[in-house]
Amino acid sequence: MAGTAGRLLRGAAALGASLALLGGSAGVVRAEEPAYAMEVESALRLPPAGSRDQQPSYHAHLDRPKGDVPRDYVFTWDFSELAGFVDVGVEPHSGDRCTVGGTRMSCRHRVVDGNPLVPTPRLRAVRGARDGRSGHLRVTAESEGVTVRGASTLVRVGGAELLALQVPLDRRPFVGEVQRPRYSFVNNGTLPAGRVLLALTVTRGMDLPRTAGNCEYADLPGPVETGFALCSFDGPFRPGAVYRADRGIEVRTGERALVDTLKYEFLADAPAVRERLRAGLVLTRGTGPSAVMREEGSDPPPADRLRDAAGFYEPRARNTTDLQVLGDTAFAAPGERFSVDLGVRNNGPAWITWRGAGDPGSLATVWFTPPPGTKVVSKPDRCQAASAEGKVYRDGLGAPVYTCALVGHVLEDQRHVLRFGLLAEEEVENARGRIELLGGTHQFRPDDDAEPDNNTASVVVNPAEAAEGTQGVLAFALGAAAVALAGGALAAVVRRRRRAA
Repeated sequence: MAGTAGRLLRGAAALGASLALLGGSAGVVRAEEPAYAMEVESALRLPPAGSRDQQPSYHAHLDRPKGDVPRDYVFTWDFSELAGFVDVGVEPHSGDRCTVGGTRMSCRHRVVDGNPLVPTPRLRAVRGARDGRSGHLRVTAESEGVTVRGASTLVRVGGAELLALQVPLDRRPFVGEVQRPRYSFVNNGTLPAGRVLLALTVTRGMDLPRTAGNCEYADLPGPVETGFALCSFDGPFRPGAVYRADRGIEVRTGERALVDTLKYEFLADAPAVRERLRAGLVLTRGTGPSAVMREEGSDPPPADRLRDAAGFYEPRARNTTDLQVLGDTAFAAPGERFSVDLGVRNNGPAWITWRGAGDPGSLATVWFTPPPGTKVVSKPDRCQAASAEGKVYRDGLGAPVYTCALVGHVLEDQRHVLRFGLLAEEEVENARGRIELLGGTHQFRPDDDAEPDNNTASVVVNPAEAAEGTQGVLAFALGAAAVALAGGALAAVVRRRRRAA
């Protein structure tokens, strides 16, 4: 055993050195400093007084660190730039939390969890306000012990209102397929737009070939949104008219594609809008011919083609991925606590992501049935105790089954680790548990899996004496992989030899 122990210790030293090169220790993810910031829409259009257009609905959010303690905030809205052409009031649902005085509205609000909605003022254009007049609405926030970055939105009466029209694209593209959508919009506002911007954003499985001369392209840091293009079109673009590009702007289905999103958004050009869209990006101009917007008439487009300022293309590519579950083997004496490192690995080629409104949902579920003679005494936070039929188990420990959801996204080469602490209650030779992967969501269907045979694996526990006295250790050689999931499902470190404390 001396030779084996030496190899294990040398493996541990190599692991420590590798992690030191990565700038951290096992299982540690370096977090950024806590940040508190207000978020509001970049622009807001108010219908002129007397218009039948629907009044705008807008939101403000407070972004704050995950797990932050409950705090009392004072939110202050400054509408001094809107004086004389916008009537400002308190929304009924804000109750007595908000008061208006002069050109400010103050709201007291206790934030308990999440990134909550913040009370916003009611805005209406006054009668006689000049079409196109604008000013900034600003918001700040204060709370004891923290500094909050404020935000602002440009409020405009009337003006141009650009609505995207749905573009016809293949709902089931092949990997490598290049499509050339001719984007189009209608000016649904009251004034012409002098110049129009088209912002394109794609997720990880799609690419924007840099082939349009009137577009600037940039890589996004990901891991979800990875490509961006900003295209400009000279006007004027008159109210009520429909416009369509005279040539397509390429979008490609990449090797990682499965369920992805292309967002296309039209905006009236303005220095503040350009600055916001270009912030922090390194853009390069496309090398091909420029696309030009051509008027296609004034007939209202069909309602099923009309979108808001932004439209979305959400294909399901003709591709597969391979999620493989990973079992483990351990040796333990009765009464001993030990751990097993289970997991899921994506062998590619496609990534998987959640697509839908609200918080990310489950992509797939891992079921773990502990080996006979053992009892679960600790589990990952994201795993839930269940009965053998899959119903929620009231007691979180000692359950017959555990279900663990893969939430958010799984990259095409990512490994997720699930560490369970077990107690050996009795001696059972070759006690065999099971880990199984279940799909069935819109994001990951059973027929998306290229190798369904590796969706189950065994979790085996044997008496400690079978391992020549190495009580409570795992049978595998020491090896480790730190997994940090950006906005993803699970974070853990594989430790192949560990006796639970």
